[in-house]
Order: sequence, then structure tokens, then C-alpha cells
Amino acid sequence: MIGKVEIQYFRSIYRVTISDINDINIFSGKNDAGKSNVLKALNLFFNNYIVYDGDYSFKENYNLQRLEEVRKETVKGKQFIQIKITFRRGKQFEKTLPESFTVSKKWNRDDELPQMTDDIEMQLKKRGKIYNARNRASLTRFLNNIRYIYIPAIKDQRLFNEMLKKLQNIVYSKKLSGNEQLTSSLSTLYENVVVATEELSEEFKKATNVDSMIATPTEVDELYKTLHIITRVADSTVSLENRGDGIRVRYIPSILNYIAQNASENFVWGFEEPENSLEFNMAREMAEDFYNVYTKNSLIMLTTHSPAFIDLGYKEKGRGYRCYKALYETKIVDFEHAEHLPSLAEELGYIRILQRQYEEYKRIMEDNIRIKDKVKDLEAELEISKKPVLLTEGKTDAKILSIAWEKLYDFECPFDIKSCNLLDDQEENSIAGAGILKNTLCAWRFDSSKVVIGLFDNDEAGLKEFKLDGNYGAEKGRPWKSHKNRKGYAFVIPANNDTLKKIEKIKNLSIEYLFEHQSLQKEVNGKKLEFEPITKTVLYNGIKVESNISDDGEWYFAKIKDYSKVDFAYTVVPTLEKEEFENFRDVFRIINSNFP
Repeated sequence: MIGKVEIQYFRSIYRVTISDINDINIFSGKNDAGKSNVLKALNLFFNNYIVYDGDYSFKENYNLQRLEEVRKETVKGKQFIQIKITFRRGKQFEKTLPESFTVSKKWNRDDELPQMTDDIEMQLKKRGKIYNARNRASLTRFLNNIRYIYIPAIKDQRLFNEMLKKLQNIVYSKKLSGNEQLTSSLSTLYENVVVATEELSEEFKKATNVDSMIATPTEVDELYKTLHIITRVADSTVSLENRGDGIRVRYIPSILNYIAQNASENFVWGFEEPENSLEFNMAREMAEDFYNVYTKNSLIMLTTHSPAFIDLGYKEKGRGYRCYKALYETKIVDFEHAEHLPSLAEELGYIRILQRQYEEYKRIMEDNIRIKDKVKDLEAELEISKKPVLLTEGKTDAKILSIAWEKLYDFECPFDIKSCNLLDDQEENSIAGAGILKNTLCAWRFDSSKVVIGLFDNDEAGLKEFKLDGNYGAEKGRPWKSHKNRKGYAFVIPANNDTLKKIEKIKNLSIEYLFEHQSLQKEVNGKKLEFEPITKTVLYNGIKVESNISDDGEWYFAKIKDYSKVDFAYTVVPTLEKEEFENFRDVFRIINSNFP
């Protein structure tokens, strides 16, 4: 609908051009950088006011820098505010309007209404077409079909009343027009409004996790007053007016989206700081709704300080702009200019920390989703078997344990050995580890036909995640923790000899250390385990220096390099003799004795 916006002499904006406008457009920068002036300029263009009806004043909104220039020139007629918008026509007006055209509105100092010009005649003549009154009428219809709604940063009751008035117009026109009985029957009115807004109530529930409904007045003399929203708390109802700001603000985009869905016009949102009063998780969810849901029905322009919304500026349907002050003038540069990105991070101060937290949070959330999918896949895969499932931290652990069973026993393993790796075991990389194993165990469903047993490394990472969650607890006299649903169990690699107890003491006992030292030194076809020493800080002649702990003579004071584990598990381990797997009997004994 809109391709480019040009603003001249409006508030802190001397002259800016905002190009390549997308479905959702993100303006970010420090406070007082002039972000909101873009949205207010659009409000002036479409509605001829800044915030609400009747609040426009040329004097208060004229650029001060330009005012000083004009005063020096002593040419009073040069005082004006100008906003140009380049529109994309769409299919509806393809016979009467060019594919792209510009409409300009100029507010002179002494005029209440703007002068409007356009380049439609010029664009048509370039294409050999005739310009006439029909084209002019089409432009009027085109502009009248655009509804720009401005949502300020402070979302007070006045704003909610405006939103509910707009909602009322849509609801009544959608379901109540032409039904004469509704004017005299409040009960029927109520029922029709409930039906008309059922979809919106569901959207409220999804967005806020609060049961809500649109309510009509209960008295006839209130019939034509605005709708209001009631929310359910336990067994009672509470008006949205009496709920906290964090709940109230979440309703606004849902209302706007409902209006856009059910109206014939094209909608543009100028939305300031949607993250206000929202905790991080709700801001993230709202940002996803803005991108995935609300852009289907409206073009969105918004200001923000939140990483959740800033991130939308890098997506396919998004566009990001950095706003900053050069002296007293607002400058706007798109995110694609990499040299400006560090400046944005510095200006926002906390943005780097929040961005890291946001990326980590997204990673965890994505991992959790993948874990749940993995659990479902595992359950489906193993449904044909009645065996318990032994889950390991990584694919090499599962490989080693499978080979160990084959070496030690001449009968079929009574449990399935699987890795919690989220990628296919044939892939070079993996997404696994103690954290993934923990999340998989905690997500295992109570109604699963399978029992799952998690085996954690007896090292720092494994012991940390072995804490699991509140649903897991230790059983007296038993070596494992069990889930309340009796579908999940977990234990750590046992240390049942002196050497393993020493390795356990330094929290370095991974599955590979169940082999004796000589086995860990073997090399096959150039493939072997590789180690890196664990260091400690010591005083040498009063100076602190780093020393390798392994220099003390204990070979196990070293960490295995991760990249070498695959070579060892898949190339070296199959060549080892049965006697070299004896320490693995303790792992299998724990499982067999408790899950016969």
C-alpha cells in the first residue's frame, strides 16, 4: 500500500525519506530521537491531527531549525510542513490509477487545511494515458479507503474508549444492521454481540490467557454508549478498566486486528512501544503475533526499544530503521547500513545484554519445541517395542553403550539405547548434551507407553542438569531419581572403583572414562581420543601462573576434545576386546536390576 514516506519540517524532522516500506516497519533508537514523529506525521497526513481529533497546531509542530532559517531569510511564506507518500495502487484501481504514484500534503503557516497535490497526471501521461475527472475521483476513493490508526506510547482510558467505539461500529454493522428487534431487546442484542465477537474473544484468550467477552450495556438508556470488555477471574468477572496495564495493553492489537478483518477499508497502524507494561515473555509473544497474524490485515509502523520487536526488522516481511539525533535533527537510517548498528546498540545501552538474553531465550524455546517433537518421534518410533528407553547425552555415548552390550552379553539388550540428539545421528553435527537430556526427561508424557531412563555424565555439566525439576526426586536406597508419573528415571555414570572415584571427585567422569587408560590410548587408522589438560592457578616465586593439573601425574586430569569422540566411538571402540568393557557392567546392572 505504501512504498515511501517523505517528511519535511515536521517537529524534530527537518527532512527524511523512508524507503522500501514493508509489511511491518520497526523504528528504534534512544528516547527523544524522534521515532514517534514519524508515526505522528502519518497521522497528520491521513487524519489531519497529531494524536486525537482537534489537537493540530502549526506553531507547535513546525521544525525549529527551519523556523530559524526562515526568520533569517525574512520570507514568511516559506513556513510549511510537507508530507509526501508514494503509494502502491493494487489491483482495485488498476484501470484509473498508475501502479505507483505520490500524494503530497502541505500545511502552510496560516491555513487550517493542507494543500494536496499528486503526480498522477504526470505518471499517466508518461504511459500515454489520458488524465480526467475519473482519475481524480479514483484517487479520492483510494485515500478514503485507507484508515490510519495511531496508538501512542501512553495507552490511557481515552485510547481504550476510542478503540471500543471503533469496535462497536464494526460489531453492530456486522451482525446487528437491519434487525429491528435488536433496538428493543437487550437480551437479543447481548446474544448477537457474543456471537459476532466469538472470534475476538478467542483471540483475547490466546493473546492474554484471560477469559474475556464483549459486553453490551445492561440498561436501555446506555444502549448506544460504547461497548466494554469484561474479564473472568476465578468465578467472578472484572472490567478490563480495572485490570493491570500489562493485561489491558495486550487487548489493543487484538481489537485493531478484528476491526481490520471485518472492515472493507485498508488499515495502517502507527503503534508506539507495544512492549510497554509487558514482561519479556509476553512481549516476545506479542511480537510474534504482530509479524505472523496482524500483518495479514494491516500495514504496521511501530516504535520500540524491545529486542523482541527490533528482531522483526530483520525478517522477510519486516524493515528496520535506526532513529537518532544529529544536533537537533532526527535522522533515520535502515538497519541494512551495518555501520549504524553498533551505534544503535550503544544508544539503547541495555540492548546488547537484552539481545543476548533474547537470542538465548529464543534458542531455548526453539530447543524445547524441537525436544517435544523429538519426544513424540521417539515415542512413535519405539511404540512397537515394549522395552524401556535408555537415553544418553550424545550420539557417541549411545554408540559406545550399544557396542558394550554386544561385547559383554550374548543375548538381546532388554532396553533400547538412544541419544537425545535432536539431529539425525548420520549428521556430522549434533544438538545434544546434558541440557537437552534434562528437558527431554522433563517433557516425557505421563500417558506414554514407554519408560525412559536418562544417563547423565558424572561431570560438571551432567551433575548440574541431573537436578532435573520438581517432579523428579531421589528414592531411598536406589541409585536413581524418578518422576512422579513413573515414566521417567535418571542416574549418573557410577564410579565403582578407585580410579573412577578419583575422576568422579574432580567432576570429569564421562562415558569414555569407563575404559581403562590403555584403551583410551589406542589408535586405529589414525583415529583416537585427544585430550586437553585441565589447568589450575599456582603461585611460583610469588607470581600467579597457570599449571596443567595433569603434570601432577594423574592421566585423568584432562578433558576429552569433543571432536575426537566420534572417531573413538565409531572407529576405535568396535576393535576393543570384551575385557576392556568390564566397567560398563555397572551401568547395565543398575538398569537390569530395576527394570527387568
